[in-house]
Amino acid sequence: MNLAVNFRLIFYMCGWVVLVLAGVLILPVIPALTSGDGEVASFLKSAAVAAVLAGLLLAQGHRQNREDIRSRDGLATVGLAWLLIGLIGALPYWFSGSFPSFWDGLFESVSGFSTTGATAAARVENLPASIIFWRSLTNWLGGMGVIVLMLAVLPVFGLSGVQLFKHESTLGQQRVRPRIAQTAKTFWLIYAGLSLTLLLLLLAAGLSWFEALCHTLSTVATAGFSSHSLSVGYYDRPALEFILAIFIILGSLNFALYYQVARGDWKSLFRDTECRVFLLIIALAGAAVTLSLWGSRYYNDLPTTLRHAFFQVVSVISTTGLATADWQLWPAFCQGLLFALFFVGGCSGSTSGGMKCVRWILLFKGIRRTLRQQIHPRAVIPVRLGGQAVPEDVMTAVWSFTAIYFLVLTLTALALTALDLDLVTAFSASAAALGNVGVGLGQLGPLGNYGQFPGLAKGVLILSMFLGRLEFFSLLILFLPEFWKK
Repeated sequence: MNLAVNFRLIFYMCGWVVLVLAGVLILPVIPALTSGDGEVASFLKSAAVAAVLAGLLLAQGHRQNREDIRSRDGLATVGLAWLLIGLIGALPYWFSGSFPSFWDGLFESVSGFSTTGATAAARVENLPASIIFWRSLTNWLGGMGVIVLMLAVLPVFGLSGVQLFKHESTLGQQRVRPRIAQTAKTFWLIYAGLSLTLLLLLLAAGLSWFEALCHTLSTVATAGFSSHSLSVGYYDRPALEFILAIFIILGSLNFALYYQVARGDWKSLFRDTECRVFLLIIALAGAAVTLSLWGSRYYNDLPTTLRHAFFQVVSVISTTGLATADWQLWPAFCQGLLFALFFVGGCSGSTSGGMKCVRWILLFKGIRRTLRQQIHPRAVIPVRLGGQAVPEDVMTAVWSFTAIYFLVLTLTALALTALDLDLVTAFSASAAALGNVGVGLGQLGPLGNYGQFPGLAKGVLILSMFLGRLEFFSLLILFLPEFWKK
């Protein structure tokens, strides 16, 4: 059988991704030393294993001095690289004994890198400081994408990697600079700038360096790991919650818009249809939750009601998953509305997961066109977004994505019920994993965890998190036999 992919090139690219991760694994040694948690060896051993694996992959690989990675090579590289990232990221958990179960460690790692923010830890506070830091660091790396980081330095290896950028993330659809490496660098500079700004604000709000850094890494990535089991509610500080909510929103917007703003085009934020709709949904959903809570007298005063309502709306729609309150105790309407926001997600080209707001816009525009065509069957009615006609192949991809999304959601929920999870928990866990939200209903409230799930259930959810992070096509296509044949 003639293979259509270049495995030597794929191994070479994955080798460099793993080598970058080996270097990153040294960073938690700093909090391990300063806190004296005794986990220095865990991270050094993890880095050594990653370095050895990187050396083996590079030895088997081959440098290609060509203009680009082909589409199939890019797809295969992304799939294999994310599998390796998940496994290597779990090494500190296994070596430290913090997550002794294979599935627990892998679940925590994949949840971190996919920015899901779901945890298998019963009490986060009981984890070593360096492990808590590593969890947040995986969030931050996954927010922009480890592979997108590699694109910034790919030209050094004689590769431009357009296909890698395209298949790894929705960011690949937003090219604000002519060269792909420059695009990756631009996004990473914006990402780092937001992170630094948030870190300084959290320090000014009274958090310690460690807690400010951990929450910065998770918040800008719209991920959700916290240094406390009670999440942000542990602090009970309105000013802190306001700062975090603003940066969650900033992380949920299309990073290409920030590039336009940096060039002086402030109006681009207000011209962007997706941005306007996203903010409108937050305003309407926040108002609805506020009215429901105020009507039920759940909180004693309006400012407290507004504070908790809007923070939970922002956190859920952005797929962040941080919480200031256990909203599973709120009125049923609030729970239902927040659960519905699981399926919205942030903007395209952001760190958020979910279906993305732009797909919902196109879906509703497509439905409206179908209804109009029932009235005018001979009319040619294009779908427009931002004043421009949307190509029909894009509309087909949106419909296909939506169908696959809810099909996988249903199959995942059925698989979880077969593993003895109740229907509410199974369905919400499926939605939380696929949308990279993390929190759920039933046994998975905002302050709950996945530790009590059986190992196979965690395995199912790990696959769902991967599918949600890579938006299906990049991973599912690898299972087609014709993909591997010429």
